[in-house]
Amino acid sequence: MNERSLREALRGLPVPDIRYFDVIGSTNDHALAWAANGARDGSLVVADVQTAGRGRSGRRWITIPGGGLAFSLIILPTAKEQQYFSFFSPLGALGISQALIEGYQLPAMIKYPNDILLNRRKTAGILVEASWLGDKPQCVIIGIGLNVAPISVPPQEQLLFPATCIETVLGQPVDRWQLLAKIIRGITYWRARLDSAEFVQTWHDRLAFKGEMVTVQPDHQKPALYGKIIGIDQNGSLLLQSKNGIQTIIIGDVLLRPLEGNSSATLGGLNGEEKP
Repeated sequence: MNERSLREALRGLPVPDIRYFDVIGSTNDHALAWAANGARDGSLVVADVQTAGRGRSGRRWITIPGGGLAFSLIILPTAKEQQYFSFFSPLGALGISQALIEGYQLPAMIKYPNDILLNRRKTAGILVEASWLGDKPQCVIIGIGLNVAPISVPPQEQLLFPATCIETVLGQPVDRWQLLAKIIRGITYWRARLDSAEFVQTWHDRLAFKGEMVTVQPDHQKPALYGKIIGIDQNGSLLLQSKNGIQTIIIGDVLLRPLEGNSSATLGGLNGEEKP
């Protein structure tokens, strides 16, 4: 894989500028700095190897050479889009899931609010960061990491959540740059529908673990909530049916404590979570 094939794969898409690195510390860090120095809307930072990436709560986010996709998309939100800042994280998830469902016929599901699961195992993670002017986000960085080849998946004993990769589930090799192009198309499609009922409904339809019992830990100071995932409301909040009625979860860690025979999962808050 090289920069020339990357640019060829993205030709015709709304990506005005691309910066490709064989090795980089963090694509999000570079994207934030670039945005502060005049990057255009839709510009993209892509790396084959990421050595100092980060996920939720400062966890490490590393991309193995030739094994995955690590990229950050720069969005300069319009005034209207600024009102939907919390939707930029699921925007990435909808773009990835659409690429996997339509491009590869894979059963991609969204682990609230943004991680991508294949067969109940984590395949992609998203971290959204922004620079602000007052209470308005001036730029939004959607950082995405995907496990593409088996080499990208660490040993299971090192994981906080069971993981897999696209090639394992698909059963054949995947061209990473063609995959990236499909994801950009998906993000572009859903960005134009950020304020629509279709956006939230599709997020709800692709939500993993609906109808399953989970434990929700809003933060370290509050007691855990227990209940069944119902879905997503129009504001993007997670709805949980508990013994006290329907609870609305705006942000927090949702831990699935399975009954015997079920798998476990961690569902992240609105600002993303670490990649496996």
